[in-house]
Amino acid sequence: MRSPILSALALSALSAVAATLDVARLPAPCYADREASGDAALPPTNRMDSLRTFRLEMAFASTPSNNVQVAFGRDALPADGALAAEETDFIIGWDCGEWFIRPRGLRERYAFPPAVSSGTRTLTVSIRVTSQGVPQTPAFRDGGTAFTFAGLPTDPFPDWLRPDLWTHLRVTVRGAGTPGENIRAVFAPDGARILIR
Repeated sequence: MRSPILSALALSALSAVAATLDVARLPAPCYADREASGDAALPPTNRMDSLRTFRLEMAFASTPSNNVQVAFGRDALPADGALAAEETDFIIGWDCGEWFIRPRGLRERYAFPPAVSSGTRTLTVSIRVTSQGVPQTPAFRDGGTAFTFAGLPTDPFPDWLRPDLWTHLRVTVRGAGTPGENIRAVFAPDGARILIR
């Protein structure tokens, strides 16, 4: 199975001076379910100024039993560089044949099962921000098909979906091939890009 590819990028060009972060590859799996995970600190200091669109793409080979997910949140006390469950704003990804999202608190889970659960899959999430800094309702796509997570509350816009509040991300894969991901985060005044492959 191919390694998962996760990329998040703004639709606008990254022509301005940018802050860039390169993170080491995920460690080798150490559990029977082949779970591997890694944390990355996002560049600080006004990284999201003037951001107009945050775009998250996850592309990988899916099966009815594997899991590929990314968590975003804020590393609080202790500031140990790792994103604990209680510090997570949300988790999004693929789990056992369906897309899912779990908001802050991780007690709720919203899912969307596509018609086909195997093969190359691409999830796209777009969050547009107005010139006044107001985030708009996120748009979700499975490949070229728009969908919604039934029941997901987005009005008013929840703080846990605000890119400017995140300080860390955590990538976790289970049941996939040996991970060989590189993580690179670039934040510029007119856009953001996160690449994990």
